[in-house]
Amino acid sequence: METPKLFKRKISVRFYPRVAEADKLGRCPVRLTTRWHGQELQTDTGERVLLARPGKGEEMEVMWDAKGQRALGGRRLTPKEEEAGIPTHPDTVTNINARLGALEKNVIDTFNRLFDAAPYAQVSKAALVAALYPAAVMPAPVPVAAPAVASRTFRQVLEEWKAENRNLAKDSLRKYDQLATMMESWQPDLRPDQVTQKVAKEYQQHLLDLQKSDATIKVHFGGLRKCLEQLGLPHDMAWLQYSAKNAPQLDLEIEEVRKLIRWRPTSEVLAEERDRWLFQLFSGRRYEDLEKFDVRERITLTLEDGSQVPALLHAQGKTGNDAAVPLPPIAVRIGEHWKWHFPARTWQHRGDMIKEVAQAAGLTREWDDRLITGGKVVHNWRPVYQVIGTHTARHTAGTLLKQVSNGNKGLARLVLGHAEEDVTDRYAKDKARLLAPDVLKAWEKILGEWYDGEPAR
Repeated sequence: METPKLFKRKISVRFYPRVAEADKLGRCPVRLTTRWHGQELQTDTGERVLLARPGKGEEMEVMWDAKGQRALGGRRLTPKEEEAGIPTHPDTVTNINARLGALEKNVIDTFNRLFDAAPYAQVSKAALVAALYPAAVMPAPVPVAAPAVASRTFRQVLEEWKAENRNLAKDSLRKYDQLATMMESWQPDLRPDQVTQKVAKEYQQHLLDLQKSDATIKVHFGGLRKCLEQLGLPHDMAWLQYSAKNAPQLDLEIEEVRKLIRWRPTSEVLAEERDRWLFQLFSGRRYEDLEKFDVRERITLTLEDGSQVPALLHAQGKTGNDAAVPLPPIAVRIGEHWKWHFPARTWQHRGDMIKEVAQAAGLTREWDDRLITGGKVVHNWRPVYQVIGTHTARHTAGTLLKQVSNGNKGLARLVLGHAEEDVTDRYAKDKARLLAPDVLKAWEKILGEWYDGEPAR
């Protein structure tokens, strides 16, 4: 006999300003999104809030706490600023937050009453709506044509596409899993062959309501096009294109790199992660390329003056381009210490560990980990140790190599394995022999005394 599924007393109530519907003063309507027992309900709160406004100097003053889900009062405007029309919330913060708090409490209390009436049973969406809005007539959902018998889900179509494109980097493939997961929670019965311009517009608004970045929305719309292409349907319509502005990526400063090298690890696993991150920095490898590292890729480059330098020869997993990267002595010592082998770990696990390393090493500089959503910038200042990730190593390598070589982009292209249009640059070893001396001089400037050293143990 099949055991009935037990549901928990768990509900999520969140408020999302709808940036795409902001008025001329920048005030956004606030939507309440409730999720429970695999279901979702979205309703308008009737409130409007200002996300940010000009502050002192060139700074923007945050007026909405996305984490705390409440409006912020901000500083008192001067009479001159009021006369200039500096915007603020349409009502006092106390009143707005009180109404939002009452809405949140009503939803949670109503859910708890329904759950107590039938403990561990699923609270249906219809029951919650009826209890919350007993006198209201809920608008009918947007009609979606019933899927054909043979219609496949987004996940099935994307898995089929991924199976045919196994050569792509895991990071690229993982992004489309997000689309499948989102569709399963947004409209579980929707199928790729039912995507119309109206559906695409509603999905875009849904992502904006969730405050997804423009870069994420662009990936999702790319996934929609992949699904239609995989099904042999038209996929190049203008309404399936999403233009995104990418926020700047974090790269470390020279002294921050040296702090990581000087830091004495408190455990073997953190030592390995610190060294793996540094090895990525010096070799230009993506984390998925490092997982496939083969000791036979180690080579020796003989330079014009007859001297020899160690290097790595490998094909970038994302671009497929050959890259021969000269290694500074510290990178060789890291490789030798770990016998040129770094155990595979999940992207999430590595991200958590390098953040722990960075915090212990004292990387506390404030960084604007800004979010660009709907073309608008939402500032988010955080310490570097909260922002750093596995891919930060490549960004740092590119930035620092250009910085100490008077903007010579050729050094960064060599180390990062970026594509070259010049047919004479197709031969990785030849290109590396020419640029190796300059690359190593650049690393010497960046590392100082640590160039010939070894990370602290």
